[in-house]
Amino acid sequence: MKSCVFILLVALLCAETAQGLRCYDCLVVTPTTSCKSTTCPYLDGVCVTHDVESTVGSQKMKTRSKYCLPTCPKSSNSLENIQNMGGAFSNKISCCKEDLCNAAVPTGGSTWTLAGVVLCSLASVLLQALL
Repeated sequence: MKSCVFILLVALLCAETAQGLRCYDCLVVTPTTSCKSTTCPYLDGVCVTHDVESTVGSQKMKTRSKYCLPTCPKSSNSLENIQNMGGAFSNKISCCKEDLCNAAVPTGGSTWTLAGVVLCSLASVLLQALL
């Protein structure tokens, strides 16, 4: 009985990883806009957050894009902090490799942390019930 419960818990924990990396996905939105999540189609993909800020005169505009790519793009030096004809432009790209890690605001612990807490709680209940 104990081994069946253990095998079931391990299978449940492994089932999530088979789904692949999940990333937020939206293009050229304001930084506070919420984005839908999607499963990354690339086997070893990364979640990307791309922030762009442009200033012309006193007008400042910030946009953010989030998506999945096969590798992390390098920010082009030619696109960083350009000043031209009274305007400025900055570009920032960040990448990560955990589920939904390209959120605007940190979402808390990882899925594995939550799974570990649930597993320990269940194990404690099962041990008390069997003893």
